[in-house]
Amino acid sequence: MSTNDMKTALFVPCCVDQFAPQTAANALLLLRREGANPHCEPEATCCGKALYNGGDREGAKQLGERMMELFGGYTHIVMCGSGCAAYIKRNFEALFRNTTYHNEHHAFTERCYDLCDFLVNVLDYRPQGIRFAHRVAVLDHCGTRSDYIATAHPGQRGLHDEPRQLLAAVEGLELVEPEWGDVCCGYGGTFAQHYTLISDDLAKRKVEAALAVGAEYIVSTETSCLLHLQSYIDKHGINLQCKYIGDILVPEPKSTETDE
Repeated sequence: MSTNDMKTALFVPCCVDQFAPQTAANALLLLRREGANPHCEPEATCCGKALYNGGDREGAKQLGERMMELFGGYTHIVMCGSGCAAYIKRNFEALFRNTTYHNEHHAFTERCYDLCDFLVNVLDYRPQGIRFAHRVAVLDHCGTRSDYIATAHPGQRGLHDEPRQLLAAVEGLELVEPEWGDVCCGYGGTFAQHYTLISDDLAKRKVEAALAVGAEYIVSTETSCLLHLQSYIDKHGINLQCKYIGDILVPEPKSTETDE
């Protein structure tokens, strides 16, 4: 399918909207640059993952129904947060099986894509002229590794290769694989609030693993995990930064300031 035949939407997860709006802007810019021309639905606020994980299945169901209504007319719904896409692909079946949305939810989940999956497997995008001369530790979001189904691997759960393909094509970027790369970072939504000591210990393990391989940056497909790890890093004054993968693929604008 060519981009001319696509009707693409960009879904901005709630944590990105509230805490990392530049990430959403970069995803929009990147998709436009590749000809996808996505539309943003201003009334789409949350996929319902936090409610589902917290046990409020009825609330999650209502948000899921709203998602399907808002994005029903799109051929591709791209998400700048793999955790939301993985949640939808895994849990909408439990929410909507044998309901009035039974058929709709199957069609909807098949049209949902993580940004990396969409770039690599739908647009056949390969970074060109993008430079990020740093050592980068890749962090696999645990839910994405267990629940997401990539376009190139039907029936096989886990988004693994696509983020690495994109990062490997960035000029100057040295990709390293830390220990515990696919283990939970400790965020887990409300888990970090209810079990703070365990959450902090998991974050500590992830950060120390990244430092052990000399990483300057931790990069992931899931912003909520990066926000959690960055808060731990800042609290302890560690020389390490977290960055969403899509932010690397959009070069920072050059300064227009001139010396007086």
